[in-house]
Amino acid sequence: MTPPSRNSRPLLGYVVRLAIGLGLLGLAIWANREQIGQVLERRPDFALFGVGFALYFAGVILAFVRWYFLVRALGLPFRMRDAMRLGFIGLLFNMVVPGAVGGDFVKAAYLMREQSRKTQAAASVAIDRLIGLLGMFILAVAVGAFAWGGVEPPVRRLIGAAMFMTLAVTGVMAVAFAPPLYRPLATRLAHRRRISHALHELAVMGSAYRRRMDVVLATVVMSSLTHVLNVLAFMIIGRSIFPVVPGLAQHFLIVPLVLFSTAIPLPFGALGVSEQISDVLFRLADYDGGALTMMAFHVAQYLGSLIALFVYLANARQVRSLTEEAPRASDEAAPTAGGPHHTNRLGETTPAGH
Repeated sequence: MTPPSRNSRPLLGYVVRLAIGLGLLGLAIWANREQIGQVLERRPDFALFGVGFALYFAGVILAFVRWYFLVRALGLPFRMRDAMRLGFIGLLFNMVVPGAVGGDFVKAAYLMREQSRKTQAAASVAIDRLIGLLGMFILAVAVGAFAWGGVEPPVRRLIGAAMFMTLAVTGVMAVAFAPPLYRPLATRLAHRRRISHALHELAVMGSAYRRRMDVVLATVVMSSLTHVLNVLAFMIIGRSIFPVVPGLAQHFLIVPLVLFSTAIPLPFGALGVSEQISDVLFRLADYDGGALTMMAFHVAQYLGSLIALFVYLANARQVRSLTEEAPRASDEAAPTAGGPHHTNRLGETTPAGH
């Protein structure tokens, strides 16, 4: 039997992951078939769903604006319309490519091709992703700390999970911005190629933004506002299909963890997996509509991706070349074998100790 060619393996992997996601989605639909029938009998409140979609879409736009400020903080020539165009294209690829970071490579490829300071351009995409995660979990922790005394032990475990993720993302950013933390890790893990590469990217990011901490902090606040809109959208979309939903505080604790699951490397926003996770987490709050609400929220995401598709088609010729360059985008900032100093192809030198 002839083994699959190297070129066919990515497609085969995508098909396998798609099959897994669709299988899990089918399982969620089957397990909730009676509830789905009840929702269809009641008929969803499409006006309320429209309000939820508008809130979700406002969060999407705010995320694009956040990235614009991060790029401009580096002094790179970049227009708001560029941020909107590339943001929408990134949104489309985030939904189609397994995991929630596929569009980041396209955005990085665009900036690195158009900008002379390529490593800093790539750093803006990396820090935007980390800030997005940090803002999401800070929001959940803040609500959890406020509600701690009035929640049951299962919900406290959710708060603990959000605290752990906040500390994890904060730790990653601390390594990026503090050379005394970065240097020993870089030395100890130099033989681990992928980890060494990731550490180098953190070093580049830290060196680019250490003098613009005001912008970093402001964009963390913007990130939290984005996720406030996401949580409100999730809750209102749930209310459009169910007469009763959990309270706002419970949504602020659970929804960030549900949306974090969309980073799992499965196509279409971790379709199937996120429904299962939403079901499990909301059952901790004695609510059995988590899976269906996530399905409905996915519909809102796909409507946003449909708008992104029109933007993509309007820029198809330009973006087609970017998608070919995307797998190489992160390699531009990869550490070389020459030691602690790394030089990119433009001659920019980034010291390992940044």
